Amino acid sequence: MRLILLLLLSLAVSIALIVFPDIADQALRIEAFGWIFETRQGAFIVALLALLLVLWLLRNIVGALFAGPGVAWRSLRLGSRKRREKKLRDLALQWLNGRSDISIRGLKRCRGILPDWANELLQIMLTPVLELPLPGEDQDTLLTVMTARRVTDPGAEHLVDMATRKAHLEAWLQASPGAPLASSRMADMAGEEGDLVEFINRLEADWKRGRRTSESAKPRLVRACLKLAEQQPEQAIAYLGKAYHLLPDNAEVLLAYGQALLANGDVKMVQRLWSEFLEQHSHYRIARALIGLQRDDPIRAYRKLERKTVDMLNPAQRWLRAELAHVAKLDGLAMEQMQSLADECGSAVAWNSLGQWHEAQEEFDKAAVCYRHALEKQLAG
Repeated sequence: MRLILLLLLSLAVSIALIVFPDIADQALRIEAFGWIFETRQGAFIVALLALLLVLWLLRNIVGALFAGPGVAWRSLRLGSRKRREKKLRDLALQWLNGRSDISIRGLKRCRGILPDWANELLQIMLTPVLELPLPGEDQDTLLTVMTARRVTDPGAEHLVDMATRKAHLEAWLQASPGAPLASSRMADMAGEEGDLVEFINRLEADWKRGRRTSESAKPRLVRACLKLAEQQPEQAIAYLGKAYHLLPDNAEVLLAYGQALLANGDVKMVQRLWSEFLEQHSHYRIARALIGLQRDDPIRAYRKLERKTVDMLNPAQRWLRAELAHVAKLDGLAMEQMQSLADECGSAVAWNSLGQWHEAQEEFDKAAVCYRHALEKQLAG
């Protein structure tokens, strides 16, 4: 620090002498003990600063010679003890806060020291979780974070009560604002408490900041949105729409979102969403739900599917096409298409539909055979 101040002072004086050359050129006369020394002010100041630098270098060289070559080398290579201790403290704090893993290279730079706070940190690590007290107002940040991390660890052998864990998390965030691990555990705490809105907000923030992967965050966000839609029916469309945008390929989410839109009277939107889903996925629940919307005009819906060849349709679409033909009273065509689907794909749903049709025509022997095939396919998986 002293060297830095000296260098800054030298730089400031040099700039001043360059900016004000008249001052640097003024004569300086010193009389003492019969000696007379005359020079210019600029040269005298520069010489004085150079002398101070030489004296500082000589002092450090003499100190290193008396301390021995080992101490001198370690001092030059690793820096002062305070700086290494601060480096070790920063590494530990970053690891406890979940910002980064401990770097082996960083630890090597901090070796050879045992800071005073290491004993207290070790005591916290060895103390049972249930016996750790709440942090005090003037407690060291590192100790506060270490205590909170242990108390709020979801994998701890003995879980502390929710109120205590929340108090530790709040102290953790107050000591280290924005700590990723503390924010993540606070989100989990909100979900555990049932505060779904807070849970969604915190989980989304963690996800957007890269603290959670989309694979881990999206399913939890969707489940929370589905629960909120049940608890707050007046805002169901908003929450279900959010869930749909998070997981558009999830059939359960799409069905719930479609039902909410139907309750709001948006039938065309639901037909488009479910039809587009069937274009990409073979899902019988979506196909069965879609039939309910197309019963009023089954011929029109059937013709849209009839234009496509069998190779262009997945099993759910083929089943939907046969069901639409049956609703439209095209019984022969419907039976042919459904039987083809049952034989080629071994679809339990197709065999079940055939059984229902034969049962409605009082062909009970044929219906029994179809139901048996459907049961066998279901048991086979």
